[in-house]
Amino acid sequence: MNASFEPAPLHPEGPSGSWQLPLIVAAVLGLGVLGGILWLGRSGSEPVAQPAPLELPPLNAEAEAYIPQIEIAGLDLSRWQNFLGQQVTYLDIRVTNHGARSILVLELTIEFLDPYQAVVLRDTLRAIGARPLPGRPAGPLGPGQTRSVRAAFEHIPADWNGLPPRVQVTGLLLR
Repeated sequence: MNASFEPAPLHPEGPSGSWQLPLIVAAVLGLGVLGGILWLGRSGSEPVAQPAPLELPPLNAEAEAYIPQIEIAGLDLSRWQNFLGQQVTYLDIRVTNHGARSILVLELTIEFLDPYQAVVLRDTLRAIGARPLPGRPAGPLGPGQTRSVRAAFEHIPADWNGLPPRVQVTGLLLR
């Protein structure tokens, strides 16, 4: 008895590729339905957020009139030194919008003074409307909202008087 036993196949052999066509059709239909849902799900009523402009126009009369509604407080200076002895000075600022409009972009000019009140360092900070960074909220500052911002300075001149700098609004876009 030299008969070899070969088990029967679990599924009968058919023409090659017979299972691929239904799979391809199902995948294409699934992608089409998903694309349709995403396309129809886009709300036409919401405007697409425009990125904040790199350069702000000079303050106009409307912006000048709104500046008293913006409170700049909590000027807090701190220093950090790494193991190489390099120092970074941080300025933490709290910005509160007391007005009835949203602030889309707020640009601040920060001036460090010497003992004779002469400017020894001037820098600009985009406090609102900057590119989102980790830990920095994005989007406009609505009415009644407060936001904390931080500016870092690596090199402050030695003749700085050590007092908190002067901070003023030099750029403003409102909604």
